[in-house]
Amino acid sequence: MKNKKWIVALIILLTILMVVLTITFVVLLKNGSAFKKFKIGLQSSNELIIDKTYEEKFNMIMIEASTSEIFIKKSDGDTVRAIIYGKKEDTKVETTLDAFQLKISEESCIGFCFQQKAAKVEIYLPADFNGNIAIKNEYGDIFVDEFLNAQINIEEDCGDVKILGGNIIKVDNNYGDIEIEKSNVSTIKEDCGDVIISNAHDVTVENSYGNIKIQSVDNYLHLKNDCGDIEINNIHLKKNSYIKDDYGDIKIGATNELFIDAKTDLGKVKINNNYNQSDIILKIENDCGDIEVNN
Repeated sequence: MKNKKWIVALIILLTILMVVLTITFVVLLKNGSAFKKFKIGLQSSNELIIDKTYEEKFNMIMIEASTSEIFIKKSDGDTVRAIIYGKKEDTKVETTLDAFQLKISEESCIGFCFQQKAAKVEIYLPADFNGNIAIKNEYGDIFVDEFLNAQINIEEDCGDVKILGGNIIKVDNNYGDIEIEKSNVSTIKEDCGDVIISNAHDVTVENSYGNIKIQSVDNYLHLKNDCGDIEINNIHLKKNSYIKDDYGDIKIGATNELFIDAKTDLGKVKINNNYNQSDIILKIENDCGDIEVNN
């Protein structure tokens, strides 16, 4: 009889332990602080291998790398300048009259990255650059300056992405935060990390684990989040829009005159002003969490 009691107690204890570990796992994913491939000891290389100015009027900037810190910045004039630190044998630059292409093929970081040197890429473009910027990187942070007429496409496996401005922006990231300050159209796909957008015309975000925070959107909105809070300070919608969250609170500030169709399975719904006669509908669905609209 005593053995049975011990077995039952052990089962209960193991069950509690599994629940605690599961909650801890979800919280770590939600905060975007875990599973960044253990970014330990990774430093940028200080070995300068390319410093060149190009007179061509490139319409396409393409960068493909595995372990690199990438910076796209404004130049002082009309030329394009490339400054690259890393290993010369791993770096290849090809140019045409229309395109600049950089490929860095060093071994990517796997597991614990002790003492690994990442390539460092600095590309300087004219402030009025209106072409395409395409970046594909496996591991490392990416920064893009404000190019309000450019199309920016980024594929990142592990690292933070920050863009000060672009016309049409598309970012696909697995592990790391995404921050965009200005855009006409932003399309974001994130697996684990926070998404922060300051000002945009159209916004589409699909996130698995992390918070979504938007300062202002003034046309269209489509947000889907599995685990994390959603916060929007100002919205002025001209098209029907949609917000869906599985686990987390949804909080919205000022709005134009919208009909807000909101429901949550587990939580509270509070809407200050709702306009049933509006032609524009904002549909909000939440599985577990509060919905609050302070308009």
